[in-house]
Amino acid sequence: MIPDRVIEAIHGPAVMFVGTRNERLHPAQAFVVGAVVHPDHETITFFIPKSRSKRILSDLNNNGRVALAASLPTHEAYQLKGVYLSSRPTDAKDQAVQEVYRSKMLSALIQVGYPEQVVKPLVLGAAYQPGMAITFRAEEIFLQTPGPEAGKKIS
Repeated sequence: MIPDRVIEAIHGPAVMFVGTRNERLHPAQAFVVGAVVHPDHETITFFIPKSRSKRILSDLNNNGRVALAASLPTHEAYQLKGVYLSSRPTDAKDQAVQEVYRSKMLSALIQVGYPEQVVKPLVLGAAYQPGMAITFRAEEIFLQTPGPEAGKKIS
């Protein structure tokens, strides 16, 4: 079960990346543009640009292993590892979630001191559509906030 604090981080404004690996253990990653933790507190759907999805989906179809890293602008960070369940093109509901995520991200970065003229084009100007929605079940969660507890498994 994903703890409430981790769910809050995933729902934004966390900077998120998905990581996968192929059969030779070569990694692939993509920037995640929003995510939703389902009511079961175990399943997550995240969104990546379709242009970055080919290798990610190939790895997931090959071995089913996925890692989602989420880091708040305050440096609080988590990693969730799990098993791939499904993927599909994003729809209007997903895009609405992504717009909320992008707004939260822009506000948070400005709040912690990044200049608006720098972060606005990065957050709002990055291409994220068409997109893919990828769903996985989290099996392990790790604290990744820098410090003595970094890497500790969260039960």
